Amino acid sequence: MKKFLTVLILVSSFLVLGGPGCVQINFGGSTGADGGVYKSFDKGAIWEQRNKILATDQKVLSISNLNILSFAMDPQDNKAIYVGSQGSGLFYSYDGGEGWTQSLTLKSGDVPSIAVSPSDKCTIYAGFENKVIKSDDCSRTWKVMYFDSRGTNKILSVAVDHRNGAVVYAGSMTGDVLKSSDSGVSWSPIGRLQNPIKKILIAPYNSAIVYVATQNKGIFKTKNAGGGWENLADGLKPFNSALNYKDLKFDLSAQETLVYASQYGLLKTTDGGQTWNEIALLTPPKAATIYAVEVNPKNGNDIFYSTATTFYRTLDGGKKWITKKLPTKRAASNIICDPENPNLMYMTARRVDQ
Repeated sequence: MKKFLTVLILVSSFLVLGGPGCVQINFGGSTGADGGVYKSFDKGAIWEQRNKILATDQKVLSISNLNILSFAMDPQDNKAIYVGSQGSGLFYSYDGGEGWTQSLTLKSGDVPSIAVSPSDKCTIYAGFENKVIKSDDCSRTWKVMYFDSRGTNKILSVAVDHRNGAVVYAGSMTGDVLKSSDSGVSWSPIGRLQNPIKKILIAPYNSAIVYVATQNKGIFKTKNAGGGWENLADGLKPFNSALNYKDLKFDLSAQETLVYASQYGLLKTTDGGQTWNEIALLTPPKAATIYAVEVNPKNGNDIFYSTATTFYRTLDGGKKWITKKLPTKRAASNIICDPENPNLMYMTARRVDQ
């Protein structure tokens, strides 16, 4: 009886999350096998694919042909990492990407955002279609915590408060910013920004300060956990096309400091987004599309970014750049430094329209 109930629960989860039209993952293969996850031990000088999967039948497979949309690292365990794919659900690794497992009940669909609770390493949230889903068992099973009746209103971003794991934020395609204060049981709208919410960042020094990056209307900021919003577009106006978002990261070496990748190029603020300064690049403004940016968590002058073909790194805040051809014909969708050892980096790859 107990075994029957377990099977029934797993089947029910599949129907809720995957549906009958489940996309089957195509593991391995020589064609287009330059996707998935890459790892570097020397700040991006050399990249190696880390895409092996150990399936339940003990056959070694690969996610090398997948487009990866999202990446999350457990704040309590830097070897526990999660990636969301395009079309094939979610994968997790507990050994720093050396081996991957596909989530048993999230094996299809796009997963554009993942967030791990800082207070419970096995509690994970993800955006999935028009839902916020949650796992309490390290991504083995999932349940729906929020469902938008507008089926096309996809959840594009999720974030968990690092000081209070019960507080969760979500952003939708229509520009709705939602907040839960009870671990996803109930939700309240705290912003109607009328533009797709691409990223939600909670300030590491004050969790009441939250930045929301929209697709092409710039960045919004709240200083009271969503009680009111400030539009930071005025500070971006001097830079043509800077409202078009690509990526946004904190510079952890100084409060109120962020690096913003836009269609214009790279910009930096040291006053919480009131004013922005251009980071000089090797290419002119708007000449190359930047897909991902990262800042060394221990040294804010160490900045990394990627175009569709090239990986860039500066050691001096942008005065000089080191370039290297990407190890893939796909673009880098995420660049991540290990917070404990910034020499160790991850990069995920996805195809983009040129």
